Amino acid sequence: MNKPTPFGKTYKEYTEAITDYKFSQLSSVQKVELGLADDVEKLTQQAKDLIPDMTRDIDGIKVKEKNVVTEEKLLTKRKSVFDKADQKENDARKNLDKAIDSSRTAAREFKESEDTLKRNEDSIEFLNKRLDKTKGKASKTRASLEKKLNTLEKAAKDLGVKIPTGEAAKVLKKLISLL
Repeated sequence: MNKPTPFGKTYKEYTEAITDYKFSQLSSVQKVELGLADDVEKLTQQAKDLIPDMTRDIDGIKVKEKNVVTEEKLLTKRKSVFDKADQKENDARKNLDKAIDSSRTAAREFKESEDTLKRNEDSIEFLNKRLDKTKGKASKTRASLEKKLNTLEKAAKDLGVKIPTGEAAKVLKKLISLL
């Protein structure tokens, strides 16, 4: 068994050298893979943290857009009421008290609708700006997460191991749907 190999070592020495080399290589590969797994975990958490903010803003925008439509319709109706009341005041002196009251009420309601409309429009503008900022962060996080996840899956496949990435994939899918 101690016959020298063509490389000048005994079979036992040659086998030990190959074994040591394989273990040292495997150790460095595992370190790289663990770093990738940490990166994916961090990016997954970042994506999770962005989803509630984006969902809240998207829901808020939908509500405010419905409010704007409702208030625009209401504003049109109230403007019409205001105009009719104003005309009654000029035409019917007999019903002056009634017409003045109606006019004042319509004017107040018109002003309330204008104010509400303005607040809703301002809210939509604010939410859109905030959503755009969040989408920018989410887009970068998505790209980075996709890249790291693909790299991790490829490395796991190359090593012949299975690394659970289901949660990261689900979060990534949800994030993409919100973009």
